[in-house]
Amino acid sequence: MADDERSRRDLRLLPALLGAGVAVAIAVGVVAYAAGHYGERTKTLTIQAASGPSGTGSTQVSPQVAAGAHTFVQFGCVQCHGFRGHGGVDPAVPALTTVGQSLTAAQLRHIIDHGLGASANAKQPYMPVWGEVISKTQVTNLVSYIRAGLPQVADTQPVSVPSGQGAAVAGAALYVRYGCVNCHGPNGLGGVPNPVSPDKTIPPLSGQDFRHEFNTNAKIAAVIRSGSVIGRAPIVSMPHWGGILSDQQIAELIAYLKTLK
Repeated sequence: MADDERSRRDLRLLPALLGAGVAVAIAVGVVAYAAGHYGERTKTLTIQAASGPSGTGSTQVSPQVAAGAHTFVQFGCVQCHGFRGHGGVDPAVPALTTVGQSLTAAQLRHIIDHGLGASANAKQPYMPVWGEVISKTQVTNLVSYIRAGLPQVADTQPVSVPSGQGAAVAGAALYVRYGCVNCHGPNGLGGVPNPVSPDKTIPPLSGQDFRHEFNTNAKIAAVIRSGSVIGRAPIVSMPHWGGILSDQQIAELIAYLKTLK
């Protein structure tokens, strides 16, 4: 009798046990499915993050072309010729998107080294002389980048300019963004050779001599706008920024220069 009672009790418990087993199996399946799809979603998001603004649409290029893209941004070429050389910044500055096909490597190198289109018009920018500032390797890389069609290369965005943090902070970023630092040095200390010029060097933008000669904001603004065309290559000259920089940007640059020694 006891065995019969135990058998009947086991039969009554069997559906419940089966139901519990099925529930556990379903739960395990749901967790595994969710984990797998969560992993897939996480992977997708990671890929998207890696190919964000700095990488979207970028192509695989040679190290030489990539170096040229970085030099293009570092020396402020992008600020005159536009993003990836598409132009649109100023009518006097041509787009570079078709130049790589219409000019030879030797012609491009000569223009970079010797400049082009210097004008007495202070509001018309021109191609400055770079031959005494950048190396032959950098010129070669720039030429390679232009002749490759100026492809998009990851992490070649110009430094951002903070807003709402004061004119001097914005000016410090503009000083780097527009390549001023490459000729006038960090903190405006100068020191870049300009051997054929009267001073033998590109002048500093700090120190007593600078402050004595440019003792008003108007004088500093005037030389930023008009540049200082004192000769042709191999003399490096201050380009005209009047057609590129806005009045506000010039004021921000001045605010930064006035924080220096």
